[in-house]
Amino acid sequence: FSFVGLTPSEWSTGDDHRKGPISRQGSARLRRILVEAAWMSLRKDAELRKSFEKLARRTGKKKAIVAIARRLLGRARALFSKGELYKSQRALKRAA
Repeated sequence: FSFVGLTPSEWSTGDDHRKGPISRQGSARLRRILVEAAWMSLRKDAELRKSFEKLARRTGKKKAIVAIARRLLGRARALFSKGELYKSQRALKRAA
């Protein structure tokens, strides 16, 4: 996540920890693609859509979609390391 720049920046001194906006390290183009993929995934994945709606109420749509992009990146990383294909919960229920 840090390589892509989707981690929050942090200022720390002793016991004081402050988290700020995303760090923006890495490729801006990759971040933009991930955010676009996150918007598209909301149409297909009910679980992600539910998480987005919950986050959007609390933090706003822009911050929520960045959080969904990070979650999507985590899923992609896990699938890549396992060598599996992505399947939404709806697709898994249809297969069962």
